Amino acid sequence: MAVENLLLAKTFTVSGNDLSAAADQYIFVKAGATSPQVVAAAASDPTLGISQATAKTTAGISIGLEGISKLRLGGTVHHGSLLRADASGLGVMHLGLGPYGAQALEDGSSGEVIEVKILTGLASSS
Repeated sequence: MAVENLLLAKTFTVSGNDLSAAADQYIFVKAGATSPQVVAAAASDPTLGISQATAKTTAGISIGLEGISKLRLGGTVHHGSLLRADASGLGVMHLGLGPYGAQALEDGSSGEVIEVKILTGLASSS
């Protein structure tokens, strides 16, 4: 497990669905039902950060909260684009209202892992 150029990372526990497949590393996560748990984020969920490894339910996992990380993509993105989670926590372009969780630092397409700057916030199309 390689932690990227993170300015801030914290260990949480995995809640419910394991983040144990290779495809679960470098995905958006959100706060779980109880503290300090995380689960994979879904579309339109506010994100907490990006998983830096994989872990079984109740095991500790490092989550990148701020800084530079890698992110697995669920669609085509362009350098500078704001990104949000899709239904599985993969990064896709943010195209309007709702929460975003990162900004792309390079172009990429579905299935690739790219570098991103972790951000959290809400964007509006107006």
